[in-house]
Amino acid sequence: MKLKAIVSASILFFVSPSIGTAQEATGCASGTRCLKVTKDGKVDAAGTFVAQCSGRFPDFIAPQARINGWAGERFRLSQNYPPADAGTDAPWRTIDFRTPEGADAYVLALRDYAYEGMIEADFRPEASAGRRWYHMPMMNFGSGSREFVHGLTEERPVTGPELGLKSGVRIRDFAVGFYNAAAATTIARVWAADDPSLVNTAFPPGSMSFKVLFSTAQAADFADGIDRLAGAPTWQIYENGQTIDVRLMQMDVAAAAPDTQTGWVFGTLAYDASAADTSTWRRMRPVGLSWGNDVGVKPSEIAAGTKKLQETIVSSLAPAFAAQHLGWAGRMNGPVDNPVSGCLSCHGTSQSPRAPLIPMNSCTTEDQKLFWFRNVPGSVAFGQVDQSTCQPSSSGNPMAALDYSLQMAVAVQNVLQFREVNPCAGADPMRTRLLRVWKGDFAVDDQIPPESDRIQR
Repeated sequence: MKLKAIVSASILFFVSPSIGTAQEATGCASGTRCLKVTKDGKVDAAGTFVAQCSGRFPDFIAPQARINGWAGERFRLSQNYPPADAGTDAPWRTIDFRTPEGADAYVLALRDYAYEGMIEADFRPEASAGRRWYHMPMMNFGSGSREFVHGLTEERPVTGPELGLKSGVRIRDFAVGFYNAAAATTIARVWAADDPSLVNTAFPPGSMSFKVLFSTAQAADFADGIDRLAGAPTWQIYENGQTIDVRLMQMDVAAAAPDTQTGWVFGTLAYDASAADTSTWRRMRPVGLSWGNDVGVKPSEIAAGTKKLQETIVSSLAPAFAAQHLGWAGRMNGPVDNPVSGCLSCHGTSQSPRAPLIPMNSCTTEDQKLFWFRNVPGSVAFGQVDQSTCQPSSSGNPMAALDYSLQMAVAVQNVLQFREVNPCAGADPMRTRLLRVWKGDFAVDDQIPPESDRIQR
């Protein structure tokens, strides 16, 4: 059933079809509400999916058949977002990240900040005795949605020979992200109602987020047979009666940096199997960081030696497999990230409606690809690109910047574009949903893009 749209200058009302009465399901954690729903979150007594509700937003929405038989812990969304935070809990802000030594110190400071209390809690915020960490809501839909054990979303898979894998071998990668209290104030503001408000999406000073990425990669997957992840922390996910081991490969960190053009510093760490740290979590070593997109620098110029990157530092501590898998023209990137892009470049596309994360196939020249490597402030939308010509375009529709948060972009898209529903809001949600945009008119597109568009989180 299609939705009837009523468009005004800056407010769009969707009149939704009727939603069924809540019926309890099974398979959820003790003390939570367990609802039968459809795959898009609509409460339905005949639904074959389960929504676990421990708060206002669902912890997970998963097929009933997938969770049957799992006797372990269930993921709980950390969603008691603070309305305000001073942003002073940010010890990394005294470190000069623009030198090689400072860059390593900065990335390690962010790593250690993230680890405090979380290693012991197995990265379940509700069990941590340390500072509070929070998750992004409404990432429960599509082919890469949150799984129900750790809240991992499925990321970009890697296929050999990339990353030294055997040709044709494909590994799966999963990740879960966390936001500190300062960053969570923005989540609280955007998601104050069931539908997101995109009026003010900026993350304040002191904001920090991190993401731990796990992989199915095994020694036999690599062409040289060397296990890059020997001894790495291991988690388990559960799919259709099968337990799958995934091991820590990468960790991404990001911190608000008002003194940079982009407003952010992005760093990456990779697992070093040769490290001697007693805690295997602390065997994560810096790959490097970037605070800008090195505007105008092309791969051909790097190869010719006529230019050098000025806003990227690659660490001398980086494990070899990670140091050999950087981004476009050597920009900062992680082992499971797409090498045609870079950390800041990819996150710089965060906006609503979504923009292409990386240059499309029609972007054949280096000059065309440079559009993705601008130092765009987080308060400015990336823009749109014509997919057939690779030229910047203007559809006349308003765009809201999402301050370098791809998770925010995915969550907003789930609700505003894919029209997913929050089943935990109540048994009979309002039939009319108010969708807020920052200004202007925009067209309503009934064509829903393929779910594969939502894999990159």
